[in-house]
Amino acid sequence: MKTIINKIIEENNLKLISLDSKVDFTYYEEKDDFFIFLYYNQNEIVELNNNEIVDLEYTINTIIVELKKDDNLSEFKQRNLDHNLSLVLLLELENENDELRKELNKVEENSLNAKKYVLPYFKNDVEVLLQKINRTDEIVSQLNKISIENSDLLDKPDESWYRVLMGIFIKTPFLNYQSTEDNQSLENLSLAVEESLSIREKYLLDAIKDNDFNSFQNIEEYINQQNLTNDTNGEI
Repeated sequence: MKTIINKIIEENNLKLISLDSKVDFTYYEEKDDFFIFLYYNQNEIVELNNNEIVDLEYTINTIIVELKKDDNLSEFKQRNLDHNLSLVLLLELENENDELRKELNKVEENSLNAKKYVLPYFKNDVEVLLQKINRTDEIVSQLNKISIENSDLLDKPDESWYRVLMGIFIKTPFLNYQSTEDNQSLENLSLAVEESLSIREKYLLDAIKDNDFNSFQNIEEYINQQNLTNDTNGEI
């Protein structure tokens, strides 16, 4: 998972500071948005939480507070680090655990110290995804393409790797999902709507596009000023 995330970070032009093997800090040079990425497995996170699952949210908050004290991050305090920080927890699961899932939801809901995103996943799902990535460059473009080409798998429980892929898009704050199919559908919808308009409605639409509609107090005034009434425009 870390391989994929690091490529996404690189392609989005963020800088990266590795605080240790489990923690990366990323940031923009010109924008005050900061991100901490935590890479743990299920056993490690439970151990950090005194071998308990309950109240995991408080342990995560403690981790954030301690990380902010790191000397490597001192320069970012002047850039409002406290108010512009997001945390992404990428958690490799060992098994399905409903109690853990509930606690992870609480982690996300607790916005103290940072906005939080949690992506639990199984190692084999990431391995399947990596097999579908055929180049080491343009990872974001490849992930978009894979997601579009396999969109019919979203509701298939056996294809859990696809839900992990969707999770990467949802839980990585600066990663944008661009669906070519959706864009085409919107274009087709726009065309269909325009084709269904009457001649008068098309004329009104074109007039609105060509003028500052906000300068008119109401639609009736606008129509009168544009001579768009049935009486003054013949067949229109």
